[in-house]
Order: sequence, then structure tokens, then C-alpha cells
Amino acid sequence: MKVRSLGKMTSTLGLWIIVLLLLFGYTAESSAHGPSSSALAQEQAHLHSLNFNVATNVSVQVDTKIVFSCYTYSVKNLLMAVWEILHRDKITCVMAYRSDKNETKETNCSNERITWESRPDWNFTLQIHHVTIEDDGYYTCVIATPEGNFQYVHQLNVLVPPEIALFTDGNGTAVCEASVGKPAAQISWVPEGYCFSVNETHGNRTVTVKSICHWNGLNETKVTCFISHLTGNKSLSIELLPSCPNHSTSLSLNIGLCVVLSLITVMGLILIGKSICYRICKSQKPRSTPNINMKEEELYVNYMKSVHCENESKN
Repeated sequence: MKVRSLGKMTSTLGLWIIVLLLLFGYTAESSAHGPSSSALAQEQAHLHSLNFNVATNVSVQVDTKIVFSCYTYSVKNLLMAVWEILHRDKITCVMAYRSDKNETKETNCSNERITWESRPDWNFTLQIHHVTIEDDGYYTCVIATPEGNFQYVHQLNVLVPPEIALFTDGNGTAVCEASVGKPAAQISWVPEGYCFSVNETHGNRTVTVKSICHWNGLNETKVTCFISHLTGNKSLSIELLPSCPNHSTSLSLNIGLCVVLSLITVMGLILIGKSICYRICKSQKPRSTPNINMKEEELYVNYMKSVHCENESKN
């Protein structure tokens, strides 16, 4: 499948270069004659006889910068340098430089992040600023000279680091998640438990991996999740809440807990009842009223004493 795709790209590239030559208005010139149609035909034959070889497979992390080199040796009598950029489900972009007029042209190229690294008359290096997933694809450089054509291909694979998370459900189970990574992350556990994984592929070719592990009956209190990825490896640890015991132990504990709670409830109700009764009885107890007759008698006695004292003082 890959060979067929590369072969198709080769034919497309040759056609694009011919079109660009016509757009540039290029005509081969000999030393003693004017334009030579045989020279142009020879050049076209060279273009169709290019050997297509993938020179490099390049992996780069998203949001970084990448530089693609072209022919590294000195080029004599350069006619044209062409970059063909083939992305997934997009029209091929062609960037070309003609040396005799020191002129550049682009066809179907709308991505402003992809540019020549410097002036094409100095070198033919291509650069991409802030790489995105959409930049995945083939970047082919062709140098056309009277002696022949030289081709270099770079296959770009953009890497996306996953977002990681680790949590537990409090029942001896932990979930480790590596979200929207490219390619899919690999997840392992220490200590090992009873685990299974679920992968979800998204429309932008990123993958979310979720690993779910159980340690019921293994008496583990702390577990570690290891995430392996081409952008770097990470690990997260978490404390497990007490796991569920076996069925018989759980039943005994539940019965004992119910008995204790029942006793506490009964005692609480008894105390509350006694407190309510005490308050009711206290509120209903008759209050003592002052003895009105006693007070009147005391007042009379005091009055008589005062009268007697007053009479004695007059005598």
C-alpha cells in the first residue's frame, strides 16, 4: 500500500515540476543556439525517471519547530529547486525556486507556518513553525540540474503528549487515563493487579487510553501507574482506600455494626425520654405563694411597736 502511495506521489511530483517549468517560462539554452526543444524533452525525461526513496522518517513534538534539509552538496548549474508537500486529505502544495531569474512561486500553498528557512538562493531548506497534527505527511525536495535530478523525501510524524490522570473509586479499584495522545500511550501498574484497557481514537488521530485495575483481596494500599510515550515517560501514585473484604467477613462486620448502632440508638432514645419527662415534671410543680395573713400580722405588730415607742417618748 505504501509503495503504491509513493509511486503515485512520484508521478504527481513529476507532473507538478513540468507545470512549474511551463509557468516559469523556462527554456533550455545551448551555447551556440537558441531555445532547444530537445533539451526540454530531455529534462522532462529526467523528471519521469526519478527514483523515489524515503530518505528519513522524522518525529517531532507538537508546537515545536522542524527543519527539512534538501540536497546538501554543492549544486552546479542549478535549474530549479522544488518542495512538494503532501498532507492527509489535502491538495498537494508545491514551492519552487528558479535560479536563473532568482524567482520563487507557490501553488496550492496556504499554510503560512511553512516557509523557506532563508533565501532559496542560499539554501533550499524548508521549515515549519509551531508544528500541528495537520502537518503530518510527506515533504519531498527535488533539485533539477542539467546533469540530473536529485530527490530527498522526509516523512513527518507529529507527536502529541497525552494528558494523564489517576483516580480511585474507593473500592480497591484505580483508573489511569492518558488522554488525546499521539500515538497511543502504554500503561502499566506496580504492583500488578487485575487490569484491562480501553482505547478511544478521536477524529484528529489522537488516542485516549484508559486502564482500569482491581486489587481486591491483595491487601495493597498504594499503587503506581506508569505511562510510556514517545514524548516522555511519566508516573503517578495513589493511596487506595480500604478494599472490600470477603463476603463472610463483610457480613459479620455489617451485623456487628448494626448491633452497635441499635444499642446506641436505644440508649439515646432513653436519655432523651428521661430528659423530656424531667422537664415536664419540673414545669408542672406548684410554686409557693406568699402567706398574705402572715405579712399583715407582722405589719400590725411593727405598727403597734412604733406607737408604743412614740408614747413613751412623749411621757
